[in-house]
Amino acid sequence: MPLYDIEHISPLPFATQEQLAIALTNLHATRFNTPRCFVNVRFTDVSSQIVFRGGKLRRYNRVIIRTRAGSNRTNEIYVEHCKAVVAEWEQIVGKNAERGLRTVWVMGALTTALEAGIARPKTGEEEEWLVANRTTFEKLAEEGDEDFIELLAELDGE
Repeated sequence: MPLYDIEHISPLPFATQEQLAIALTNLHATRFNTPRCFVNVRFTDVSSQIVFRGGKLRRYNRVIIRTRAGSNRTNEIYVEHCKAVVAEWEQIVGKNAERGLRTVWVMGALTTALEAGIARPKTGEEEEWLVANRTTFEKLAEEGDEDFIELLAELDGE
């Protein structure tokens, strides 16, 4: 359910977007115990967008992460995560002035969500939620839903 909004001024070819999406998905899935099929990454070219920072026109690359907040997700954990996002960006995209990642914002305001008819768990309750919803995941996979086919493979360690 998290959404990584990548707002970029630098041209990012599809292959670069794909690399970044995979890297950010893996980061989030590992740190927050979220199945990969629920991590969304969206790219928006904002090179023609007008943004003022400090009252002055600025052009910069940024990542806005919309995710669930919870007592087990401290500010320190989010800061570590932001640093990891920057490190992945620098490895994949670069870090010079035009290609560098200026800002990572975490918006921990996702109260709840519904995906494929399934309510998402509270933070810290992911393991129990996965067990409780396994039958539903299997049914959706049997119906051909690619996300749930991949989720079952991930859960089974494939």
